[in-house]
Amino acid sequence: MPTEKNTLQLPESELLSECVRMLREGKTVLLTARGSSMYPFIHDRDKVCLSREGGFREGDIVLAFTDEGRHVMHRIISINGDMVRLMGDANLKKTESCSVEDIAGKAVSIMRGKKTILCSSAAEKTKAKFWRMLLPVRRAALKMLRTRDAVRLRIHAYNQE
Repeated sequence: MPTEKNTLQLPESELLSECVRMLREGKTVLLTARGSSMYPFIHDRDKVCLSREGGFREGDIVLAFTDEGRHVMHRIISINGDMVRLMGDANLKKTESCSVEDIAGKAVSIMRGKKTILCSSAAEKTKAKFWRMLLPVRRAALKMLRTRDAVRLRIHAYNQE
């Protein structure tokens, strides 16, 4: 894990290019997630540890350069030869495409506060498969989860007062 001593802060475009370079060199990278396209598995400001070890499979969360010309951290939903289809866990329909070569690395762990979630754990893989099956009703599931998380935040803030 990076420490303050070897932490690098750059503008987003430069940061992602540097992360890709480091991952291709075999290094591990820790990124702070921005946005909500991977909710509920990755929350805004979670720390995501990325690596190239172990290859890429359906169900993996990867950092990739898409055919649309941008970097995303989304889940692989299918691999057909060299072509990969990606989708954010909070997306209802939108997918992106890239080639296997355009995948920089995959999520190894997610750090949320003091909790570390191992992406390779049986529990995480099972939750991800179940979440994929919920695609037809994902809108309702997302609404319920976001409401639950908002209530938790209000309770936490209340308890801090």
